[in-house]
Formats: sequence, C-alpha cells, structure tokens
Amino acid sequence: MKKGFLYLGIAGWIMSGIVSANEHASDLYVGVGYGVIPGVESEQEDYIKFSDANNGFIQLGYKISENFAIEGQYSKSTKDASEKVFFGDMRVNRISWDEIVQMNPAWNAAMAQSAYPYAFMNLALTFDVNVETTAIYGVYRSSGDLYFKVKAGYLREKSTLKIKPKSFDLYAYDQRHNKIAMASVAKGEKYFDAFAGRMDQKFSKSESAFSAGLGAGYQFTARLFSELEYTMLKSDLNFYSLSINYAF
Repeated sequence: MKKGFLYLGIAGWIMSGIVSANEHASDLYVGVGYGVIPGVESEQEDYIKFSDANNGFIQLGYKISENFAIEGQYSKSTKDASEKVFFGDMRVNRISWDEIVQMNPAWNAAMAQSAYPYAFMNLALTFDVNVETTAIYGVYRSSGDLYFKVKAGYLREKSTLKIKPKSFDLYAYDQRHNKIAMASVAKGEKYFDAFAGRMDQKFSKSESAFSAGLGAGYQFTARLFSELEYTMLKSDLNFYSLSINYAF
C-alpha cells in the first residue's frame, strides 16, 4: 500500500514541474488514485477477520461551475483482502474412500472402510476477497488552492470471495481406536486434487447503494491537483484514498 502512495506522489511532483501554473484548464479532468479498504467482510464466511484490501482507481470528472462537478470512478483491488484458515478434525465423507484406496492399491473401498472406519482431515484454506466498485458522484469543492471536498452519489459494489485449499493432513482410527497418519499433502502434490481440489470455490455478490465522501485537496497548477479522501462505499465498507488529477 505504501508503494502505491509513493508512486502517486512521484507522479504528481513530475507533472507539477511540467505543467505551467498560468495555463488555462478545461472543465474536463481525469485522475488516478490508490487507497485502502479496511474491515472487508464476506457473508459466506463472516466469522473470518480479513486483512485490508488495497484498491487502485481511475476517475473522470466534469466541472459544471467553479465549485460543482460530476465525477465517475472505477476501482478494483490490486491486493485482495485475505485470511488463512485452519479446519481441524473434519470427518471425511464416505464418497472419498475411493480416493483413500489410491494410497493402498491392494485394497478396495470396503476393505479400507472396514480397516479405518473413521477418517478425518486437517485442512488449511486461504480466503481472498476482491472488491470492485463503479460510482457516480455530485461533487462540491470550495474555492482556493487548498480546499475541501464533499461528494455524494450512487455506487455499485461487487465482492468476489475465492476459497483456495493449501494443504491437508489425512488420518484415521483403526478398530482399536488407534490414530494412524495416512498422508500429509500440500497443493501440487500427489493426491491433493482428489481430496482438497473440490474445495477450490468462488462466490460473487453485487450490491448497489448510496455512497458519500469528504476530503481535502491542493491545486498545484491550473491543471494539476491532488486529493486525500474518505469515502463510504456502503454502510459497512469504507475507502481511504489519495489521487492525482489532471484537467485537459
């Protein structure tokens, strides 16, 4: 995330040296930005605490007057919100006995289930959430080189949850209830897809809602300005960002 803000700062510094302060700017402007979305949640797995998502964005605006503008913005996660989760002592479904037999070619499924009636799995999963937004805002900016900004509008947000298995430990109990380790397998190794591959899943959900924000900006030249903002994407999702903007 820090690198994203650094690149924006360097870009602004270079552009401010190129653009003349006395140039007349048009009413149309374009911007790029970067920011963080903290506290991302997933309805499918709402008990998991995700890391923050980092989103890059582009925006296009048109000044209706000196203080008012219309602004459209699109953002997408460049770094997903993520969390690693461990599930222990998961009962292996009966349908998996055929795969278990692969480790003992001389057996059939009935023999394996008879010898090891209780099979279990310890499973490590990675949960990633990608956040994508499209929005349009009505914007007010105060006058002066150093100014404040208020915006409100309509936003469509799409969250995509990706569940990826990473490794598993398979074990069983024999008829005497002795625990017997059978396999410890990581992604890419033999038997991994047979047991954990089916758990590789993706869920998406889209939602539209009112969105609003406020911030502060600085006009470097007639054409170049930068803004630091807080945006409420929806009631439980916020976005803190920095942008560099250029008026044609």
